[in-house]
Amino acid sequence: MNAKPLWPPGHALKLLQKVQRHESPVELVYTSHERWPCPRLPIHPQRKLDTIRISILDSSFNPPTCAHLALANSRPPRYTMKSGLIGSTLTSVAELDYDAKLLLLSVRNADKALKSGDATYEQRLEMMHLLSKDMLAPASQRPEDKLESAHANVAIAIVDEPTFVGKAVVLRQFLHARISSLYPLATALDGMAISPTSDGISIPDLRLVFLLGFDTLVRLLSPRYYASEAAMMDALRLFFSPVGDDCYVVYARRKLADVEHTVQEEVEAKTLSAAKEFVESERVALISIGADSIDEQTSSSQVRTKIALKDQTWRKLVTPSIASYIIQNSLYVS
Repeated sequence: MNAKPLWPPGHALKLLQKVQRHESPVELVYTSHERWPCPRLPIHPQRKLDTIRISILDSSFNPPTCAHLALANSRPPRYTMKSGLIGSTLTSVAELDYDAKLLLLSVRNADKALKSGDATYEQRLEMMHLLSKDMLAPASQRPEDKLESAHANVAIAIVDEPTFVGKAVVLRQFLHARISSLYPLATALDGMAISPTSDGISIPDLRLVFLLGFDTLVRLLSPRYYASEAAMMDALRLFFSPVGDDCYVVYARRKLADVEHTVQEEVEAKTLSAAKEFVESERVALISIGADSIDEQTSSSQVRTKIALKDQTWRKLVTPSIASYIIQNSLYVS
């Protein structure tokens, strides 16, 4: 039996409509606890944060695959962890993970309009909820020194922004307001132009780390999604700047669909050449998700194609809970 979403009937649809009518730029559909993205209370004294590091997996989730799960569970490059914990050395497994994780569904994608036969946005959100549960490893499978699992600090959100640069702006504003509401004393002192003197009441900064497949990185660094190449570079410099949106991009290589190996190498070389400035400043990094069950071609479109062709090997590309959901809802059969 599938785990049921934790929201009541109509909850997700109501939030979707609110975002689509531009009444709200971002809506949280689900959080693993009420203080997300902050840690659960009580927090250990040595785990005080001056920066909350949030990984953002932004996808169409049509459907979520094992590649999505591997990317969501990937460890961050060490340099993205700078200035995270106050007075602490990054040594434990918990400290080498993100402080919070966000599964983000964009209802207005720059490349992907909703097509006949696709899962509805509500169905995708329900599958994202199942994915979030797959991210919550049972205690028996966690390292003994991982007392506070970052995998437990997960949220699902909807956004109506087609580009990553636009998403970074609205997410930073939304998350700053949310975090500030969780630190009311510090917010009140700031409003009175009084600097908080206690580490216990200071509001943490934000660091957003976008997790991408290589095909998505290609779109981020393609001038055709901007007014001009100069406009692209201006937007990306603000996106990556420590005094701007302070974002990082972590990408995993994936074989591009219907592209020969030599052509893919050319695409990668051209893309990384465009990103040279940001690679050298350690704002763009390649990671390996290296799971045995995942090959370079694992993708949502591959799952949809296999289902339409009645090729049962599609089940190996998704988690068991999502496979059950797809079957129960007769998704992608035509």
